[in-house]
Amino acid sequence: MKKIILFILMFILTIPILSQNLDEKKKQLEELSDKITKEQEYIKQVDEKKKKTEKDLSSTKKKKKQTDQKIKKLKKSEKTVKGKLDITIKSLRTTMDELNNLNSLCEKEFNELCFAHYRGILFPEKKIDSQLIASLILQTADEINVIQGKKSTLEKNKKKENNEYEDLIWTRIVTNKKSKKYSGQIGSLQKDISKYEKERKAAIERKKQLEAEADALDELITKLQAEILEDHFTYKFSTPKLIWPLKGEIIRDFGEHKSKEYKVSTINNGIDISAKEGTSVVAIEEGVVAFAEWYNGAGKLIIVDHQNGFYSLYSHNSNLLVSKGDKVSKNQVIAMSGKTGSTEQPCLHFELRKRGTPVNPLDYLE
Repeated sequence: MKKIILFILMFILTIPILSQNLDEKKKQLEELSDKITKEQEYIKQVDEKKKKTEKDLSSTKKKKKQTDQKIKKLKKSEKTVKGKLDITIKSLRTTMDELNNLNSLCEKEFNELCFAHYRGILFPEKKIDSQLIASLILQTADEINVIQGKKSTLEKNKKKENNEYEDLIWTRIVTNKKSKKYSGQIGSLQKDISKYEKERKAAIERKKQLEAEADALDELITKLQAEILEDHFTYKFSTPKLIWPLKGEIIRDFGEHKSKEYKVSTINNGIDISAKEGTSVVAIEEGVVAFAEWYNGAGKLIIVDHQNGFYSLYSHNSNLLVSKGDKVSKNQVIAMSGKTGSTEQPCLHFELRKRGTPVNPLDYLE
């Protein structure tokens, strides 16, 4: 008899210890969840930085390509203008030589005219056709004027083509500097992308470790809850059947789901109820909010401890209207439905857990 009483006393004394240990583990799980959320947010930030850097890299590469094409065109234009300039310089030299020759000829003809004039004075009996020489001088002078005009035009063309050539060279030098600058930027952006990829890998690895710890802790909590005497919780609600968190079509049932396409099975720990974004989500029974924030694929999540051995979970919400520690009453609006987390369409994922173990909500709902 004494042994039985002692065993009962030990059993009763164990309940507060187990409860205290359970609360500690739950607190640890919450801390892990916070860390996982922070890592998820960090991964998101790194992804955004990487995406922006990749966009900048693509833009810079495009600018460099355009700049290199421009350099190619400038080189081609330089070659064309240089060719024209060389032809103009050659023509100008030829014209200068022709002009010098004509000037020499004109001077010679003028000297002959002068000589003929004085010889006519000294020797009147000798007839010299001064008029013919004068005519030749005038003809040579006309040719000089024409060549002078040609020379003037060629000099203008030379100046214009030389300026054009120098402008092209200067533009190419400036464009080359731009191309080098873009090359430097591309190298820097590629380094940044590589750095973000490493940071993302490291963050994902940390997140995996934290999730593994959280899973292990969740398993331990479930085990601890199972060790607490059944009598410690009533497992009863205020009514035989619970109200629905919101009205809508069930798009995914509780339990195992097999995919013929991918030949895999997935487990749904609750039910997914179709709902337009912004639909009111209500508490199925009174309780205390144990969790109210973003949680990985669940998106914006609320967990209510009904303090009878049951927990209810409401996820993928667009807006949370309660905070951790708040007391909620039955039928109180606690959130607005949405499409946050990993869901592909607006809905409410609803779970009911007994001692941490998922149960089919349809067995309890009205």
